[in-house]
Amino acid sequence: MEKFGERLRRLRGAKSQRDVASELNMPVTTLSSLENQSTIPRGEMLKRLADYYKVTVNYFFDMSGAEPGVTDVARAWLQRLREPAKGKDTVATQANIMLDDQTKERIAERLRKRNAKVSNDE
Repeated sequence: MEKFGERLRRLRGAKSQRDVASELNMPVTTLSSLENQSTIPRGEMLKRLADYYKVTVNYFFDMSGAEPGVTDVARAWLQRLREPAKGKDTVATQANIMLDDQTKERIAERLRKRNAKVSNDE
């Protein structure tokens, strides 16, 4: 299992500790000690590292070696979003009552007209 310091070193890549420490406005010795530890820092330091490397704070807690912030479920969901929609247009509504098909179709038609108007205005 990957330790915090190993993960941090991997994020640094080919950049030198001196360059990264300078960009983070911290002593090189601090960055070095962070890269050599197995425990995860807390608070502001953790947030600074996450912001600098553009990863979520949770990335440092998942030591399984997976990509930053990407789970198999998330990857599958994103893949489904990229695929073209199949079937007829669908209108999602949030209401306490059930809408009949005719009402749903009227709503869908108004949305299609509105979207067409917006597209023409642009």
